[in-house]
Amino acid sequence: MKSKYFLITSVFVLLISSCSSVFLEVDLAQLQEKVYEPTAIRYKALNSGTTLYLDHSTCVIDARQNSKIFNALRPQLGQYSDTLRLIKGSVIETTPLNRLDNKVFEILQTIRNDIPYSDILQAVELICNAGNQSVLITDCEFIKDRLCHDQDPYLSEPFKRWLQKGHVIYIVTEPYQEKTKGRTYDKKRFYFIFTDDRMEAPISHNLLNELKAYINNGISVFKLTNSDLYVKREGDLVEQDLTFVYEGRNGFDYVEIDNDWNDIREYVMKLDKYGEPFQDEKPLPLIKNLTFNEGENYTVNDVEIVATDITARYLALSDSLWEEPVPEAINISDGFLIDKDVLQSNKLNVMLTDKIFNYLTGEFGGNLIRLDFVITQVGLQHYDADIFTWQSAYNSEPAICVAKSIDNALRDVEVVPTTNNRKVIHTVFLKTQSYN
Repeated sequence: MKSKYFLITSVFVLLISSCSSVFLEVDLAQLQEKVYEPTAIRYKALNSGTTLYLDHSTCVIDARQNSKIFNALRPQLGQYSDTLRLIKGSVIETTPLNRLDNKVFEILQTIRNDIPYSDILQAVELICNAGNQSVLITDCEFIKDRLCHDQDPYLSEPFKRWLQKGHVIYIVTEPYQEKTKGRTYDKKRFYFIFTDDRMEAPISHNLLNELKAYINNGISVFKLTNSDLYVKREGDLVEQDLTFVYEGRNGFDYVEIDNDWNDIREYVMKLDKYGEPFQDEKPLPLIKNLTFNEGENYTVNDVEIVATDITARYLALSDSLWEEPVPEAINISDGFLIDKDVLQSNKLNVMLTDKIFNYLTGEFGGNLIRLDFVITQVGLQHYDADIFTWQSAYNSEPAICVAKSIDNALRDVEVVPTTNNRKVIHTVFLKTQSYN
């Protein structure tokens, strides 16, 4: 039998009251709106505006005079920023920007004297509590009440909040030297870009494009995110020995198999009519050709399949006249398995077990099954934390505040991909024939 390739154009639910039977047809719009409720976080898009934060200190004064990185970015900062905020010690001074003017260039010329004790934490709190893109240029040297916090991960909490929203922080790090109290220290200048890759034109694209010639020449770019895990289809989802319909939707795949369960048992499960395996035959995946991308910061170490029979629930939610309580989905996960051998190659193959036949019925004229791919174990991708440390001018230990803040954010239980609101990385809805 050959596979079918066409889109589902008009599908709906019919209730035949005269014979008290239901013929299951699936309306994908209804499935999308009323049934598909992804556990992945519902992203709230950032506003289009961008705020530029500058540390009114030696860090920015030196950048203006000596940094090729800063001067490569400066024209774009003026072009794409709507507001400028100067961090002057504990005060943050706000100036509206007009792209037709060159206010950023003018104000930069006024930054001639170091204003000590920049409240970097206040600036990052403002950024991560707001709903727009921001750029922050600073040395991250945070001193409050005469106490230097370069050993404290003081950026952890705002970083966590930003990542929990599904957003991204690009961190460009540039080494430079600064004289303090008659001694020269090796420091780092940080360019933080707070953005969201899901935006049509995030400012990070323009800024990072300006730095291509400088990256890896002492300049590093680090992407801090938990929202870049995704699944993609790389071929037919179902064996070509079966006849099926496929359609990709926003957030899920829909597969409708026309064959009856006897065909699936024979061609996929490789079982005879008595449920015994065919000699020298290996079972095939029912769903295949799905692969996942691990992203920048995490490795996916294990994935499980959560399968639920949603037939009755779908019919109830799709029927505007339904008066009784909406049925719950029925967990049928032991009828399915993830092939753990190919999982190590980032492939998601779904196998059937003979327990599936304990759940299938002929009551509704078909079965509608939801398959959720759930991340259960992750690890951190290796990165060089020394990129984010520098020689402290206030104690003998390296300044680790940025490095520890990044580590804390990536390990937070509300940020890691196994957290409840983001552990489902993909969903497949599977419609099959009835089974009696």
